[in-house]
Amino acid sequence: MHAALLNFEKQDSNKIAVLGDMFELGTEAVIEHQIIADLAISLNIEQIILVGENFYNVNVKSNRLKKYRSFADLEAVFHISKIEHSIILIKGSRGMALERLLN
Repeated sequence: MHAALLNFEKQDSNKIAVLGDMFELGTEAVIEHQIIADLAISLNIEQIILVGENFYNVNVKSNRLKKYRSFADLEAVFHISKIEHSIILIKGSRGMALERLLN
C-alpha cells in the first residue's frame, strides 16, 4: 500500500484514495494502519477515505480525511457521480471487496 500511495501521488489530477483494512497483519495491524494513514495525510492527495475497523481506529485528523467503520457505512454515503474528473486509488485486502464501490 505504501508504494501504491507514493506512485498515486505523482498523478496530475484530482486524487481520491479509498483505502481498506489490510488483513493478516497480526500483532502489527495497529501500527501498520497508523503508518499508512500518516503517509496518506502527508501526500498531495485531495481526499482520503479509510474503510474498516483498523483504519477507523487510527489517530489522524484532516479535513481531507473521512473514516468509515465498515463498507456498508461508506456505501450509504458514497456517490460515484461526486467523483467525476478525479482519479481514484482503491486499495485494501481482498476481503474488503472495495471494488463494490464501482457498481
